[in-house]
Amino acid sequence: MRLHHAVALAISIVGAPAAWAQTTPAATYLPQTPTSLTPDTAIALALQHAPRGLAARARLDAAGGAVDQADTSPNPEIGFELENFSGSGPYRDFRSSERTYSLSQTIELGGKRAGRTDAARAARDGAVADLALARLDLARDVRLAFSEAVAASRQVALTQDGLRLAVAVQDGIKARVEAGREAPIQASRADITRRQAQLALDQANRRLTIARQTLAGLTGLSAASLTLSEDWFTRIDAEDPATIGEAADLRRRQADVARGRAELSVERAKSIPDVTLSAGFRQFRAEGENAFLMGVSVPIPLFDSNRGAIAKARADLVAAEADLAAERIDLDRRIHAAHANLAAARETARTLQDSIIPTAEQAFGLASEGYAQGKFAYLEVLEAQRTLVDARTDLINALQGFHDARAELDRLTAPDIEVSP
Repeated sequence: MRLHHAVALAISIVGAPAAWAQTTPAATYLPQTPTSLTPDTAIALALQHAPRGLAARARLDAAGGAVDQADTSPNPEIGFELENFSGSGPYRDFRSSERTYSLSQTIELGGKRAGRTDAARAARDGAVADLALARLDLARDVRLAFSEAVAASRQVALTQDGLRLAVAVQDGIKARVEAGREAPIQASRADITRRQAQLALDQANRRLTIARQTLAGLTGLSAASLTLSEDWFTRIDAEDPATIGEAADLRRRQADVARGRAELSVERAKSIPDVTLSAGFRQFRAEGENAFLMGVSVPIPLFDSNRGAIAKARADLVAAEADLAAERIDLDRRIHAAHANLAAARETARTLQDSIIPTAEQAFGLASEGYAQGKFAYLEVLEAQRTLVDARTDLINALQGFHDARAELDRLTAPDIEVSP
């Protein structure tokens, strides 16, 4: 009778509906809070508090200031000259001195200002892309951390079920050994199985603790206050994300190319000398006369024609264009890999949910019942148990793999991140 109750308990535990994959007793392991945290809510919190987003925003503001600075002309210069004083003879004092007041202005030629402004604007576009990349990276990291936390929670539930099952089977084996219907070595095997189940539960709890701490660090919440929504975890029928604009990675490389072209134009323009115009007013103290003056000065590009800077800018542009081409290839490869991973994880999860797990549950139930009737050996029950646990663990891993691949696709294909908390 004792064995019958033990096996009945085992069957009741294992013979739960296949919909177990759709629900997880997470409330048993996660402290209750007034609201349940969803992935979008977690992302919104992370975007508000994460230092990396604040840093990218500050760099964008700095790039905007650089554009304003680049779009300015050189300042005019005012000058004063005092000549013919403190010498000898008639120049021993200031009565024969000459005073000149002048104003000069450098006129930039060759499109230096326009090129400089274009380069600053391209740098600002790069900062905009950097901000989008920081937001996308953060959103992906939050989704990965959320998926890991939910998967860890479900693994805890699974290992707890496994421990209860191992204890029930161990009690049944002990009763059979005491009744002389089973060899004592089977009791040792059952004890080892129970110890392994306890070890698996301890490992699952450690994994869950680490996952919750990681998610808490990203969202700015305390790990103890997290109550995670899990209903989304089993949804694998959503359409794959599609590119709705130029990916942020490509926009970043395109900004580098635009900046390289503008900087090459600036360096070429620097080889064209600027003209400085000046005008002034001179006082002749000895004669009491005044006169105006004007002048023009142009540097002679005899030694420095800016050839080295032009060559550097040209090479930088070639490198930026090559980086853009390489980014297109790499991005296409990564998107295809993410799509493949997404499809594989979805197919694996469906196969496990629809056929493998129900079959494994049925096999374990039959093995447990047959063992109670003396038709099967304990090793057959143990093998059926391990098969079922492995299948349920594979389902958790497949669901996590699906959501991880989806997070990676969102990161690669979206131009920016928008969430509704």
